Formats: sequence, structure tokens, C-alpha cells
Amino acid sequence: DYDAMQLTREFFDTLIVVVILIGLALAVVRLYADFTRPLPPTNEVGDEPDWARDDDTQPNKPSDER
Repeated sequence: DYDAMQLTREFFDTLIVVVILIGLALAVVRLYADFTRPLPPTNEVGDEPDWARDDDTQPNKPSDER
């Protein structure tokens, strides 16, 4: 019967709440994984990580060649 398969307001609201709860659960899992991962290695000095000295992370210096 077609009447038994109608999308009622209550079912739609429940579906929205379930989707939000699943999204929140996945966000918690992702944040936990991000916050508990090991930090990147540091250089010999130990004050900055190795990636901090990469050339592409430094500000561009104007060149005198023109």
C-alpha cells in the first residue's frame, strides 16, 4: 500500500537528527585522530620543526635582478 510508505514530518525530522549525529560522531573520531597523532620531528636545535625552514614557507624577498 502506498499510504504506508509516505514520508511523514516525524520520520523526516528523525532522519535529519540521525544524519547530524552520524556527522558529529565522525567529526569526533577525526578530531581524536588529529589530536593524538605524533608531532613532526624537530631539527637539531629543537626549537622549530623541520618543515618551518622550508623555502616555500618563508616570505618572498624582492630580488635586485630586473
